[in-house]
Amino acid sequence: MSNPRALLQCSPALSTARSCVGERAHVLSIATEYRQEAVILERCALLLGYEFQFCGLGEEWVGWGTKLVQYRRSLEKGLGSGSIAPADPVMLIDGWDCALVGPADEFCEKMASEASRIDEVAPGSGTPWRYPNAGAVCGRAGPVLQLVEDLLEGLCSRRYLVHDFPDGNDQDRVHEHLLEHGERGAPLPFLVDDRCGIFQCLYESEPQWDIEDLEAPIPRLRNRVTGERPLVLHGNGHTGRWFLSGLWRELELLRRVDLTPGMLAHLPYDGPVPPGTVPDEATERNWVATFELYRIIEKQMEYARKGLEWDPWKIARGEMAPGGEPRRS
Repeated sequence: MSNPRALLQCSPALSTARSCVGERAHVLSIATEYRQEAVILERCALLLGYEFQFCGLGEEWVGWGTKLVQYRRSLEKGLGSGSIAPADPVMLIDGWDCALVGPADEFCEKMASEASRIDEVAPGSGTPWRYPNAGAVCGRAGPVLQLVEDLLEGLCSRRYLVHDFPDGNDQDRVHEHLLEHGERGAPLPFLVDDRCGIFQCLYESEPQWDIEDLEAPIPRLRNRVTGERPLVLHGNGHTGRWFLSGLWRELELLRRVDLTPGMLAHLPYDGPVPPGTVPDEATERNWVATFELYRIIEKQMEYARKGLEWDPWKIARGEMAPGGEPRRS
């Protein structure tokens, strides 16, 4: 096993792959409700050669800890029955805001590659995708289960339980877990896919990718910064959902898995409009406003790194200079 730790969305440099003979690639997807996006994800996974299963389907969503509990149950069951081998590569991805576009054999090859440590690549990686995202995780099944158990142990020790589920935020817990390891001087528990070799975060102000291989069974994206072709497109955040909504149409994913919008119309959907459909003017206007908010947040973060506060609303009221002001402690 060349990489015993898990890999989270947004990072490692991937080198030449070794043989992956005998491995089975698995996708475990959290979805307590069957939505249109989940149907497409499942069909794409099967077309691309993955072993696929939903986690928590039909069960109550208690809080973000629900995701971790359901992943643990599925991994324990699969490893216990032998349907998942400890060294099999697995992905844990959200069922309503992810599109799977890369084949299982490519996933095996990339998981067989060596990856840099997070503390080596994150500070000077030169890419913006250097922050851990709990919505997309991959690795060997055994170590991934260990990571999930470690995250749950921290949640259960610090949070109240609701119906035996930890009512905590999985994203917050990932960052807490990382900080805990850093404070102890312990080896870091996961890597970050900052080159987008496996996961492409779509939460951007502008597209950072180009579409390729429209003649293939499922087209691909190529990251403009790193040149990588990600396997999973994660439409997280408001702008991410908008971009994913467009990619359903541009990649013609429904047609490629023998679906039509009409076939899915009886199911709820997670994006701004049902997958494969075109938004009306009012919907587009509302979602375009989220891009303006995204740019404001980006600028606020830029000023914050300089120790300055920048607030466009205060500037508009004449309460702040356009160049910002020193942050007050």
